[in-house]
Amino acid sequence: MAKQRKRTNKNVPAKGRLRDICDSLWGKSVLADWNHRCAICKGRATDPHHLVPRQHYATRYELSNGIGLCSRCHLWCPDRAPHQNAAGFMNWLEWNHPEVYLRYSNDPRPEFTGTTNADYFCELIRGFKQYFDEEQFIKIVGIRLSSYLA
Repeated sequence: MAKQRKRTNKNVPAKGRLRDICDSLWGKSVLADWNHRCAICKGRATDPHHLVPRQHYATRYELSNGIGLCSRCHLWCPDRAPHQNAAGFMNWLEWNHPEVYLRYSNDPRPEFTGTTNADYFCELIRGFKQYFDEEQFIKIVGIRLSSYLA
């Protein structure tokens, strides 16, 4: 028989689901920060991109760690796509957004000293709430979790 995990509260989803909600809220907030415009080609941005990789929790949910890109510039542009040519992307970033470039070239991977439990993710979700109207927020996180966080 599978081991039962202890739940924080019946209105709080599992930690993995909370992380997914945080990822979704972060992505939508980053795109809004960039006015839904690709930072490279100025087309419609559909993909939020982490400047410091997602596995580094110290910066994973910072809006300043994100940049809005269209799917072409995010994945397929051979000279500037971060997933195709990281050096080319960093060179582009240095010339076009020097303040962002300097921040991450000085301290590219700050250390995370917290714990990623349900309370941590709930606090992040509360912090993202300011970027959404109530209806949008409930649509993303669900009515039970939204009520719990209020």
